[in-house]
Amino acid sequence: PAMSPAVTTPAVVVTSPDAKKVGGSESPTTVILVHNMFDKDEETEEGWEEDIRLDFEEESAKYGAMKKVVVVFNEPGGKLYASFETVDGAKACAENLAGRWFDKRQLRVEFVSNLPSNETN
Repeated sequence: PAMSPAVTTPAVVVTSPDAKKVGGSESPTTVILVHNMFDKDEETEEGWEEDIRLDFEEESAKYGAMKKVVVVFNEPGGKLYASFETVDGAKACAENLAGRWFDKRQLRVEFVSNLPSNETN
């Protein structure tokens, strides 16, 4: 008997439907907040938050001049704030990161008005 071709169904990947949409994109700012960059409970290396900050600065500097990157390492959510010199730089970075997969986590990005209050310098 002839074998019928195997039917393969694509693996179902659950994605947040709006993960690729940058939050607040109707009124972009120079500061972005990236969610799911890391899992603080999985990071055990000494100074890991500094490594994440440096990696992010290196990766994102191509989108525009950056002012400051803040890794929120003491609360859940894998949050990282980045402030750029221009709205265009922040937009380019946000649009590139939104919905991307990073270490099995899908990144979500939104524009925020400023860095966390204890990091305004």
